[in-house]
Amino acid sequence: MLPLERKSVEPLAAHVDPLRTRARHQALHHFVAKSDWSDAAVLERVRQYVSSHMDLKGEVYWIVDDTGFRKKGKHSVGVTRQYCGEIGKQDNCQVAVSVSLATPAASVPMAFGLYLPEAWAADAA
Repeated sequence: MLPLERKSVEPLAAHVDPLRTRARHQALHHFVAKSDWSDAAVLERVRQYVSSHMDLKGEVYWIVDDTGFRKKGKHSVGVTRQYCGEIGKQDNCQVAVSVSLATPAASVPMAFGLYLPEAWAADAA
């Protein structure tokens, strides 16, 4: 991952191609928003590849974990005031839940999903 505070398309474009930021922004935005590809299919292929190369004959662990992503605003999906492990207290954040397959030598996320607080899950919009 690039060493940027914000991982949105515009800062990525400016970092990767500072002389042609607008053109790079358009290309990256098209790739992320308009391209006809399934993120679920890509992640499934990654899981299959990595897990097939892991030594699953010895110690194998399933790890269930939550990860908080601190947010400054309230408009990103799932943001509410809730416990954020990143800072060890309640604040505005998103929370994702993951299930990983791990061995002493390697690990791979098998599932990862955004936790929606009740207020977001019950929103008809």
